Amino acid sequence: MNQSSVGGKASKPGSRRGAALRPLFCCLMPVVFAQNMVPWCQLTRDHLRGFSKDGDITIGGIMWVYSSALQREATFNQEPVPATCQTFALQNYQWVRAMLFAIEEINNNPTILPNITLGFQIYDSCRMFQRSLKGTLQILSGQELPTPNYRCKRALPPAAIIGDSGSTRSIVLALILGLYRYPQISYAATSPLLGDRNQFPSFFRTVPSDDFQSRGLAQLVIHFGWTWVGILASDDDYGQQCSQVVQQELIKTGACLAFNENILLRRADMNAFHIAQVIKSSTATAIVVISSVAYLPPLLDEMVKQNVTGKIWIASEGWSTSFIVPFEKYSEILASTIGFAFHSGEMAGFQEYYTSTHPSTSSEDNFVRTFWEGAFGCQWLGSENLLTRDNKTKKCTGAENLDNLPINSIMDFRITSNIYNAVYAAALALEDLRNCLGGGGSSHQETCANISGFHPWQLLHYIKKVRLRREDTETFFDGYGNPTARYDIVNWQRDPESIIRFVKVGSYDSSAPAGKTLIINASAIQWAAGITEIPTSVCSPSCLNGFRRVIIRGKPTCCFQCVPCLSGEISNPTDSNECISCPWDQWPNDKLNICIPKATEFLAYEEPFGAVLATSSISLSVIPIVILGLRQFTASSEVTCTIFKWEACYVLKPQDS
Repeated sequence: MNQSSVGGKASKPGSRRGAALRPLFCCLMPVVFAQNMVPWCQLTRDHLRGFSKDGDITIGGIMWVYSSALQREATFNQEPVPATCQTFALQNYQWVRAMLFAIEEINNNPTILPNITLGFQIYDSCRMFQRSLKGTLQILSGQELPTPNYRCKRALPPAAIIGDSGSTRSIVLALILGLYRYPQISYAATSPLLGDRNQFPSFFRTVPSDDFQSRGLAQLVIHFGWTWVGILASDDDYGQQCSQVVQQELIKTGACLAFNENILLRRADMNAFHIAQVIKSSTATAIVVISSVAYLPPLLDEMVKQNVTGKIWIASEGWSTSFIVPFEKYSEILASTIGFAFHSGEMAGFQEYYTSTHPSTSSEDNFVRTFWEGAFGCQWLGSENLLTRDNKTKKCTGAENLDNLPINSIMDFRITSNIYNAVYAAALALEDLRNCLGGGGSSHQETCANISGFHPWQLLHYIKKVRLRREDTETFFDGYGNPTARYDIVNWQRDPESIIRFVKVGSYDSSAPAGKTLIINASAIQWAAGITEIPTSVCSPSCLNGFRRVIIRGKPTCCFQCVPCLSGEISNPTDSNECISCPWDQWPNDKLNICIPKATEFLAYEEPFGAVLATSSISLSVIPIVILGLRQFTASSEVTCTIFKWEACYVLKPQDS
């Protein structure tokens, strides 16, 4: 079925001739305009790296394979210098192979889309908006010079777009694809903004939203008792939104921020010198870093120069499982890093598939020769895409073996697994559409869609209901296009061979009961050399029992002095703001944390004061006896009473009988 527009509206019978001419017109129109344009008015065209393979149904892929040079900040005084794709990302090449692996696996599976072959179109975004958008438009229009809103190919438009990895780039694509309800499934875009169904009605992702990660990072910090924390974030959507939520969650729990700095992406030095000085001078030990790995090397280089050590790095998923080369250079800085990572799912057979990659068997793959050069540090004869341009570089022979590389023992399946899930989600939705499960017609007539000529919004209906089961996990999308939030807590540990391993030491599951969302195995964590206990990161040491906190004027609430309680007062628990007076019949215990009853004390006769009191008591008791004896002795004697001693007469004189 030939659709003349991206929206997929069918032509009326009366306009068949116009419908037939329209694709030809849209394909010729750019050429005519280009010929009539003067040379100095033409825009520079960037050739996209990528490759494709035809099939009955095509799935598009936008991936970051090369990284671009830093784009200078626009001054509007001169023509902007176009950014170039320079560095080949060896680790990201797994993403390309994961998509190919999933498509080949589906094509060989007789239970999914039988008698239907999936094809693909994969383009490198080079981490640039322009290339990401151009690659998407090329997939939609079917030609290198894209014509928005038209498709100049007789084949069906792509069923879905897998990508992009960055949140900001995915937002740009989602705004375009959402207009026509083209399904878009991202494998690494985590911005909470993408959950807005009004703006992005056709966006889905196989990774959780950053809202969950942000709350989890705050929980991780509080779990270790770190109340004096620094935050370092990239100044893009990913860094700013996530850091804002982390800050709010930390403040709720009573923690304080030592600093909150931004990695300025538009500056050549990324603001590295200033940030390194702030980190070095700060008393905070724990630092939360929310950024993509591509922005960290300039900062790490500066911290090496300034000898910034002794810090604990809490990593976001953007770099927690990325290999920063050369790690040996940064080992003193990044040792014992702990952070959040996407939950890793096993992909049976993928490692064997990946290590079997060879230029001779993957001729359609435009990236494989460059990957081979980077992996083995060699150079193909006549190669133009060299990672190493040195006359001393050895020649690639093709006899090299990927099994012999250490990179295969540290492969990271996290994003790779998400790409695999994204392709399968699209394929299972196509299978449900083919079987007409649950209805997939229009709102006016519930007729089943035709797998040989369906509208994008019809497939969207089935993607919303996909449930992908793999081993112990299940992937499905909620009403906002998000999966269940599951993360692994990983710790950077050096093995005996000095290879860095990302060891799982805990997990975070948003669907778990309250109090069990974060699970940490503290005994499995490897802290910096010589440290066996959990490091501390506080502004002021805790006030012990018998002391109270006094906030230092002009400082955050986590910075305080400890003042002893007055006599007869206690403080409990630790870090109390006030002392409590004991009741009159109680007094503080030795630890000054509870009031105890006063003990009843007795004097012994052997003690001097006891002997004095006993003697006095006996002496005072004898006096009345002596007086009584005198009274009896003088009972028969006359007593002369005078006016001056008449009171005594009543005592001594016997009464008349």
